[in-house]
Amino acid sequence: MRGHIIKRGNKYTIVVDIGRDHKNKRKQKWFSGYEKKKDAEKDLPIILNKLENGYTDPANMTLKEYFNQWLDRKKNTVAPGTYEHYESYMRKHIIPGIGNWKISKLESYHIESFMDEINDKKLSQRSKKHIFRILSSALAKGKRYGIKESIMEDIEAPKVDKREIEYWTEDEVQNFMNSLKSKNHAIPILLSLATGMRRGEVLGLRWSKIDFNNKTISVTHQLKKDENGEWELSPQLKTSTSYRTIKIDDDTIDILKQHQRQQEKDKMKCGEDYINKDLVCATSIGDYIRPTYLRTVFNRTIDKSKVNKISFHGLRHTHATLLLKMGIHPKVVQERLGHRSIQTTLDTYSHIIPGIQEIAATSIQKSLYGEKDSTPENVVSLVKN
Repeated sequence: MRGHIIKRGNKYTIVVDIGRDHKNKRKQKWFSGYEKKKDAEKDLPIILNKLENGYTDPANMTLKEYFNQWLDRKKNTVAPGTYEHYESYMRKHIIPGIGNWKISKLESYHIESFMDEINDKKLSQRSKKHIFRILSSALAKGKRYGIKESIMEDIEAPKVDKREIEYWTEDEVQNFMNSLKSKNHAIPILLSLATGMRRGEVLGLRWSKIDFNNKTISVTHQLKKDENGEWELSPQLKTSTSYRTIKIDDDTIDILKQHQRQQEKDKMKCGEDYINKDLVCATSIGDYIRPTYLRTVFNRTIDKSKVNKISFHGLRHTHATLLLKMGIHPKVVQERLGHRSIQTTLDTYSHIIPGIQEIAATSIQKSLYGEKDSTPENVVSLVKN
């Protein structure tokens, strides 16, 4: 069985020879609607394989078959963690709920009825919103299979209330750090508080990315699972702006140098058994610190120190919140966190804005009137006149 790609107008089409009919005329299947040639090239071997192992005409294809094909394509184009996210919602909710419908019979009111059912379930609003978004994304790519282009146009997405972010005050930070006794787990927690780095970025940080002379950390990798479920240092970060350089303070530099010396002692003690991955945050034998175990130590120390319970990600929020409360410009905070835009930073930390306004008012007062307790006489006279 052979196939090739042709261009028709501004789009590309896959043409597959599927044999000859009873009159010995060549039969072909056409798969149209590709915006880019590389997308058609990627799908060609998949289509050939499916045709050779039994072909289902799009008109008779069920949504379950289509969703599984969509997941197969996603597996090759998104990060493993993102794929797991898609696959879980598809398997648990979307396919069982609507997968038996044939594409040719699918109408907008079927989707609306399905979403009504989802909205009645005891799921978080965030989960309902995820189901809606994944379903929308999958159906939007099904035009060439016969799925109506505007099938979800009038269906309202579940609303999600904006969550209050979790963070610590300065006192809580001090109480927590005083109760933290695990030396290897103190460093990732300290780094997240001092830099605002994400957990995966902290656990994936290597010594080669710390410039002690210029007091900077370059964020280029993160610890994450590969497609086989194995931990690896991945150069694929959350967004393009996640690749960044962060300035660090003198105290953090000193602590990192002490930690580096301790690691050298661990290497000497382990000898050839030490796993040298150049990791800043590592076990006593040099291996990756598993996020699950870090979370256990983190939660145990929270209970011990009696501070408010937050997630590890709350350390990142704490970093940003403390900076903003000290009057640091949101643009600087955005760059340290690696947010895509300053609007993301402002939206996330809008609860801090009133405090920033007070700092601004106090600062302009000092600039205009100096440090005196009362308004200068010449200013009073100007007002009177």
